[in-house]
Amino acid sequence: MNIIYSHWSKQVKKAMIDADLDTNDIADKFNWTRQYVSSIINGRTYQREAVRNISIYFNIPVPESEKGTLAKKKKVSENELCN
Repeated sequence: MNIIYSHWSKQVKKAMIDADLDTNDIADKFNWTRQYVSSIINGRTYQREAVRNISIYFNIPVPESEKGTLAKKKKVSENELCN
């Protein structure tokens, strides 16, 4: 996996596991698509209101900025590319 998930994404995923919920459940709760929920939680997309709603729903601190939710690509060294 070449993605580094944000702390917020990890908190949401843990909260979903604890509550025995999946992205379909969150989508139904907010009347969003499953794909949209996945995109927000996995940090591919940022939409302030969606992040706020998910944070409040799971009682997780709302990140102060977009950087607090977006995933980052893991840097791959030349040695890893050759293997």
